[in-house]
Amino acid sequence: MIGQKLPEVQEFLREAEIDGWLVYDFRGTNPFAARVFGHRGTLLTRRWFLWIPARGEPQVLVHDIEFGSFPRAGYALHKYNSRQTLLQQLRNLLGAARRVAMEYSPNGNIPYVSRVDGGTLELIRSLGVEVVSSGDVLQLFLIWTPEQLANHLKAAEVLTRTKDAALELLVQHIARREPIDEYRLQQYMNRFIAEQGMDPDHPSIVGFGPGAGDPHYVPSASRSKTLEPGDAILMDLWCKVPGDNPFADITWMAFYGSPSPEFLQAFKTVLAARDTGVELLQNRLSAGQAVRGNEVDRVVREVLINGGFAANLKHRTGHSLGIQTVHGEAVHFDDFETLGERAVLPGLGFTIEPGVYFPEYGVRSEINVYSTATGIEITTARQTGLDVLG
Repeated sequence: MIGQKLPEVQEFLREAEIDGWLVYDFRGTNPFAARVFGHRGTLLTRRWFLWIPARGEPQVLVHDIEFGSFPRAGYALHKYNSRQTLLQQLRNLLGAARRVAMEYSPNGNIPYVSRVDGGTLELIRSLGVEVVSSGDVLQLFLIWTPEQLANHLKAAEVLTRTKDAALELLVQHIARREPIDEYRLQQYMNRFIAEQGMDPDHPSIVGFGPGAGDPHYVPSASRSKTLEPGDAILMDLWCKVPGDNPFADITWMAFYGSPSPEFLQAFKTVLAARDTGVELLQNRLSAGQAVRGNEVDRVVREVLINGGFAANLKHRTGHSLGIQTVHGEAVHFDDFETLGERAVLPGLGFTIEPGVYFPEYGVRSEINVYSTATGIEITTARQTGLDVLG
């Protein structure tokens, strides 16, 4: 994998004034290592390192007993056996490097990146080098292919059809005065997604009234509220095309009966906050200016706080869209739970999903955006008005 990305990675390192990237793994503790090197399923029981200098060819350091079985990639392969030779070989590997990137995040600000243990960081620092975060360079390995973008759009279209079908089911039950609960609606949505050939990973979030006020509320057959007049309805649904494809992920709001002025004000403010995030991304990226995840979170959160909802915030503004799971490994729009200081790079997908939560209900709006070199594209349905039922 690194062979395809090597010129791009090395250019990035030079521009960031980083002498090289030291990728370290021990028994899978760093999941990025196998992805960067391109090996899967190989038995490795000892520590190994991949050194990618800002200039020159990558090199690999492995234990002596795995020197013969380690996957070859055309790079120089070095070996160590004792603790003493490990230190010497690392010193030789790094050479004159004084600023080295690793899977490390200062103060644990970005736990998605923080994969190297403290002892190994001490070991590398003992060689007289400064360790900086590899968080931005890692994102180069997460950029979507054109095929992945096309499959994301297919998943997004299925989500639109799913929420439309769910709303129609609710309308039918209300018209016939037949009860329907959260679990039944959730299972209906999950079946609908699967019938379209999509992978839902796990069932959608459906909350009526108080359930909508819990961001990760999950109904079950034994715990499920029946829909009643005055209930807010929150549906958070996601899916992907099976295989190595990114998820799509949306949240849609409805209301059974006449919503209160307080609810409508919360809904209006959430939409305004969401659109403020879209505007910042579009303006910065179209002007060729950098924008970081924590900046997006701050401007969105400011709208909610200024609207009087500071006490009703429970989560970040959004997350990157993953392939293995719906929550990805690229930069998140977060200055709340973590410090999303990584840059938004072209070719990645994200959610923007501000929300405010109360004991009686919650309000959230979630869309997906795809970053390009000239701006962003909204890839999912975008709610502009509340669906009032009954």
